[in-house]
Amino acid sequence: MVDAGFLVQELDAQVGGGILAGALAFRIFLFMVPFVYVVFTVLGAVSRAMGQDPGQLARNVGITGILASTVVKVEEQGAWTQAALVLGAVVALFITSGALLKALYVVHWLIWRVRRVMPVGLVPRLALIGFTLAASALSVAINDLRNSAGIAGAVLAVLIVTVLSFALWWWVSWKLPHAPVPARALIPGALLMAVGADVLQLLTTYWIGSLVARKTNTYGAVGIALAVLLWVYILGRIIVGSAGLNAALWYRRENRAAKLSGRATPKGQFDSGLPPGRRECWLERRIGGRIRVRVTAGQPLSPVKRQNFTHPRPAAKDSAR
Repeated sequence: MVDAGFLVQELDAQVGGGILAGALAFRIFLFMVPFVYVVFTVLGAVSRAMGQDPGQLARNVGITGILASTVVKVEEQGAWTQAALVLGAVVALFITSGALLKALYVVHWLIWRVRRVMPVGLVPRLALIGFTLAASALSVAINDLRNSAGIAGAVLAVLIVTVLSFALWWWVSWKLPHAPVPARALIPGALLMAVGADVLQLLTTYWIGSLVARKTNTYGAVGIALAVLLWVYILGRIIVGSAGLNAALWYRRENRAAKLSGRATPKGQFDSGLPPGRRECWLERRIGGRIRVRVTAGQPLSPVKRQNFTHPRPAAKDSAR
């Protein structure tokens, strides 16, 4: 376990985990702003039509409700202005959802060191928006359960968040880029996400929400934006840590199996057990077929499949020139 912790820390330092988490947090924040505006503008109009308080709904949704208290001001706008802003926010929502998906893909193929792939089409974007809608609705139900059932409700809410976060992130990790691993290899990252979701839920309920309520008069919208940025950075760190944990544990297991059997080190591994400066990595290229080439520091390329690989040769120079 200690060895696995050091491997995760080494991988995080090699890929720049803090920088990746910051980039991912920025994309999440950009996605949340139009999402919150569209959802809470529509829900606010429906709540007013039904004679309910839209502010109470915003307070029950967690971090998105905190952001909604800043970006949604329905009562200060006319009908045509609201329609134009909602239409612009829908367009921005699709753009930012694509940017967030690309960031998730980039983070995972950088950590797993697999070939570059990107999401294509509207289906992944719609899935991301639907997933966020479901998470917001779940947050409302969990807060109601916690407030109505006391300690038993709080314990049940933690269990619900843990189970659903584990199952959903296990499935999401399987859809995101990763090495050819069995589904069980993605369980450690899903467990980390489940624990992280519980921590974020408790932070939002018992600390960030009350902190924003106390500091709003002093810092205004800037304080709310900083609180939300802190929240999304923690979420980004959990996502990066989840992918790093899966990759580190899997490649450590494969490296040990390779050493015991005497076979080649698996593709994508980041720690081969060699001394510093002589680590090996695997590259994958398509030159008339799938090629695996082993690169060792200080040594030339050594193709694993020579029959499918030819070294590129420079073009012959014109002797007349």
